[in-house]
Amino acid sequence: MTASPTDTDEIFRPLSPEMLADPYPVYARLRATDPVHWHEQLQSWVLTGHDDCSRVLREPTVFGSDPRRLGLPIPDSVISLQTMDAPEHPEVRHHFVRALRGQDLDRWAAEVRATTDELLRRAAGGPFDFVADIAEPLALHAMCLLCEVPYPDDDRPLRGASRTMVLGMDSGLDPQRREPALAAREVLNDIVARWVSTARTGLFAGFAEIGSIDRRHLVNSAKAVFDAGYSSTSNMLGNVVHRLVRRQPLETERLRGLGTDGVAELGRLDPVVQAVSRFCLADVELGGRPLRRGDVVIAMLGAANHDPAVFPNPDEPDLTRPAGPNLLYGRGAHSCLGGHLANRIGVALLHAMADAFDRIEPAGAARQRPTATQRGLDELPLRAS
Repeated sequence: MTASPTDTDEIFRPLSPEMLADPYPVYARLRATDPVHWHEQLQSWVLTGHDDCSRVLREPTVFGSDPRRLGLPIPDSVISLQTMDAPEHPEVRHHFVRALRGQDLDRWAAEVRATTDELLRRAAGGPFDFVADIAEPLALHAMCLLCEVPYPDDDRPLRGASRTMVLGMDSGLDPQRREPALAAREVLNDIVARWVSTARTGLFAGFAEIGSIDRRHLVNSAKAVFDAGYSSTSNMLGNVVHRLVRRQPLETERLRGLGTDGVAELGRLDPVVQAVSRFCLADVELGGRPLRRGDVVIAMLGAANHDPAVFPNPDEPDLTRPAGPNLLYGRGAHSCLGGHLANRIGVALLHAMADAFDRIEPAGAARQRPTATQRGLDELPLRAS
């Protein structure tokens, strides 16, 4: 029997304490009773099945990212690689793909590992906050190294603006978050605009002269790539380590054999990107429901990654599980450019932890960030020995 809209709206409250703590039981209930669910507050279709989410990501001609294709307004500061469709999107994306291919990623990985060792060395000897002391500075160093830009003398404005932007992803659920997020976006845009204007090497070199794309939108895109690499990676590291220590102290020896597929599997259990939205560009049917041109669909990647039809025993790690169906980094034209690099950072971190410590355990309660779209922690107190 299908749940009524009233019942499921009451269930699906992503910013409620219950869902912030653990959204996966709610996803499972929706997937079983109303997998293509109309949510009144969001005025959107919420998808919780792996097949439906994958289809939305793989069919950009039917499910678009750019509201301008429907004649809808969008602020200039928001137009970027993340909101563009063809023909703009592939032109901008290909720049970053070419730039990444031109990087010496082995040298980059060695520098990331050296940074990791130093951060862990500083944390040794007492309780530390994994988020503030390890995950965030490591992810920020990794992105600065990749883009060949200087690490900020004071990283607090950048880190604070990034957090505010992540909060703003849930402005459909909490409208008061919208304006602070737009202001934070301008802070990051200003930082990145300076990098783009002076870059001679790295990911931003020559970026301001791409084809006929508006320079503002190029800067927005550079900001989106940089911040996605920073915020998604730092949150992924926090989620993975929290998963490893939350049930019992972690004996770090077991981390030595983990590779990138193992990191992706651990990331699947508590994905950073829980949801992505698309616009229906044509009438279409999903799960037996008729969707109309202009409808908004929200693909719940966190739910898709726990679909038992694709991932048997989905709430437990299986380090032999094939990585193919994993939607940790999305799929299709808008898939994450650097997902494989985030996995390499994860491997560097876990191996460095195994070299530095024998045992890691909680030193206090983790504090979940009050966000639903991008899941992460504000604090993870740990003790290592």
